[in-house]
Amino acid sequence: MKSILLLFVVSVFFILSACSDSEETVTDQDGDGEDGDGEAVEVIELRAATGLSSQHAWWSDNMVPWMDRVEELTDGQVQFETFSGGELVAVPDEADAVLNGTIDVGLILPIYQPDQYPMAEVTMLPLAHSDAHIGSNAWQALLTSDVELEDGKTYSEMQFDQFKVFPISTTQEYSISTTGKEFDSASDVEGTSLRTPSRIHEMYSETIGVNSVTMPAVEMFDALSRGSFDGSYYSIADWSGYGFEELFKYTVTDINFGHFNAFIGTTQEKWDEFPENVQEAMTQANEEIFSPGAQEWIDRSEEAIAQNKEDGGQFVEFTSLDQEVQDLFNEGIEKTWLDYAEILEEQGLPGNELIVLWRDIIIEQGGDVPDSLKNIE
Repeated sequence: MKSILLLFVVSVFFILSACSDSEETVTDQDGDGEDGDGEAVEVIELRAATGLSSQHAWWSDNMVPWMDRVEELTDGQVQFETFSGGELVAVPDEADAVLNGTIDVGLILPIYQPDQYPMAEVTMLPLAHSDAHIGSNAWQALLTSDVELEDGKTYSEMQFDQFKVFPISTTQEYSISTTGKEFDSASDVEGTSLRTPSRIHEMYSETIGVNSVTMPAVEMFDALSRGSFDGSYYSIADWSGYGFEELFKYTVTDINFGHFNAFIGTTQEKWDEFPENVQEAMTQANEEIFSPGAQEWIDRSEEAIAQNKEDGGQFVEFTSLDQEVQDLFNEGIEKTWLDYAEILEEQGLPGNELIVLWRDIIIEQGGDVPDSLKNIE
């Protein structure tokens, strides 16, 4: 009887062991549960999250395709458990959630945390010309730049040394849109009330005489409908997510009020633990989704513009504005760049070196800045 009981216990042990092993292996393309060398492959399960909605282009057209491609390239060795819309992590807590281990991979929005990442705001500096592709390529070039800004450290080493960074597209350029107020003269600009999405925009608004309104985007529709303020700095491609194409009636185009940036991030420590094939898959996936992610912003913008025009909206080219208005806007751009650099310098950071590097990268990628900024060194 004891022998039978012992045999039963041993059998159960082996069955449980086999089940446990199956949870840690995946079937490769040959269907034999082994890699090319005949070794069992361990499943890597990663929690990925964003506080943004699942419809946001950074999630739906950047991070989701990246995760799907990683799973495909690793034959299911890497699998993601996903959370969006604040289910697990709210905006802007994704960076902290990655660092404290709440999640393994996050959609990081560093501009929302200027106290922790003060140099991330550089992409929000206004420009003379850019688009989603130029802004995205410039952001990627900045993150991968080997230019030493201070004490032998590059931009990424100074800001994001705790992360393994996968750059994704910036937003489309920000524009100024109003519910109807037009800028026929400099006096029309001064005193206008605009919602400002970042510290950079607050600085710029103060320079050109615009009143800043601080408010989450989700609250803007009702406030604009009530006439609480005149308009906002905002990316046209993001209008549809909030219904703004129904409200904005006047938009200034061909002048850029910055690109909001983001990246997919995990900790450097976790990255170092990944097998080489997984690292290669994540890198390849990032390269493949990068340009399509930028194009998505352009496609969304074109749809929003078409709808807005049908609803009576007008789009006015910057160069068609009164010269007095053009001068005011351009002078504001130059001062904002210099003020931003000064703020960083006061914090002990290389502000002057950073804006020169960003200017050069923008121009190299096909963008432009006002002539007055081309001479700063």
